[in-house]
Amino acid sequence: MDNVLSEAIENDLFNELRWLLCAATEWDAHDRLIGEPPQIPQIQEPCSHLKVYTMDSSFLHARSLYEFFTATERTVLRNKKNGLRRLTWYDYSRNPTVRQTSTKYDQFRQPLHGRLMHLDQNRSGYNEVKKEVVNFAADILDLWNGFSTHPDLSLYASLLDKFRDQAIGEATGAAERYKKYGFESPFSLGMNSPRR
Repeated sequence: MDNVLSEAIENDLFNELRWLLCAATEWDAHDRLIGEPPQIPQIQEPCSHLKVYTMDSSFLHARSLYEFFTATERTVLRNKKNGLRRLTWYDYSRNPTVRQTSTKYDQFRQPLHGRLMHLDQNRSGYNEVKKEVVNFAADILDLWNGFSTHPDLSLYASLLDKFRDQAIGEATGAAERYKKYGFESPFSLGMNSPRR
């Protein structure tokens, strides 16, 4: 096992997944317990604009992980040629079947990129993407699971599983303060889709 790649799982991939799941959990709690008018809030908003902060954080971490899992070999090689060293699936295996694909990311790539990184004048998909916070996180968990179970990654599988489970545990912990209102994290160990 390559120590540099193991450290990248622990320090980089885990960090992205943890903050994605925690932010998506907070966003979901806000969406369900506070909502938007005319919905009557079940609780007082913990801080102004929490839903926007958690949505932006979720989008940022989801985008980083989408790029890790779904980058095309052509993009990876072009980045290397241009001196960019972005961590991707390609660092773990040159086998193109390790690359994951996501119809969710394909559907929302442009509005996600335009909303996060640029003041894109084309606002198409802008309102729809705001409803995808939990779905992006669940999709990333599916990509993570597909990546960790690939035979070429057997040396890293237990490490990937450990940090996935830890990230889910932290998201569960983030939901604890809302438990008395009947809220639970939309993510759980062994999930196939988020609880909604």
